[in-house]
Amino acid sequence: MDIEIRKARAGDEKGVAEIYNEGVKRKNFIYTGLNHTIPKKWIKYWRKLYSSKNPEGYYFVAMDKETKKLVGQCGFDFKKEGRGRHIVDIGWVVHPDYQGRGIATKLVRVTLNFAKKKGFKRVEAEIAVPNHVSVKIAKKTGFKIEGRKIKSFLLDNGKYVDGYIIGKVLN
Repeated sequence: MDIEIRKARAGDEKGVAEIYNEGVKRKNFIYTGLNHTIPKKWIKYWRKLYSSKNPEGYYFVAMDKETKKLVGQCGFDFKKEGRGRHIVDIGWVVHPDYQGRGIATKLVRVTLNFAKKKGFKRVEAEIAVPNHVSVKIAKKTGFKIEGRKIKSFLLDNGKYVDGYIIGKVLN
């Protein structure tokens, strides 16, 4: 399998929505806080974000070169002003059929390198403690667990799980 990672662009939003929708349908994304299919307003927002010349976030996609199907996304949001303007909030997702193949790790590394080139100094995220795969990806890409939030995720089944606060300083 040959995967291409590139910056997201207008037209990718429907493929990204399909990744999320498939994960929700299969109950594969139980720790994302997303329990519904992607609404049209999100798809419109992503299209605008992917084509913006002055965005408040940058996103990358992984595409299966053989099928031309989008199979993953990673990106970050940031504040343009204030005390936290040097910090980005990162997140990633991979289609259930493509998980376990190193795609998320590659996406995270590309995204981190881009954030560093853009001059950001710190990357943060929150991961549900039982989401062992994302914790492993975070550690593999240099994040440290900096804290734990009690009952920070409410799952669809009504149960709460704790979340790790992870961070990484970009040198």
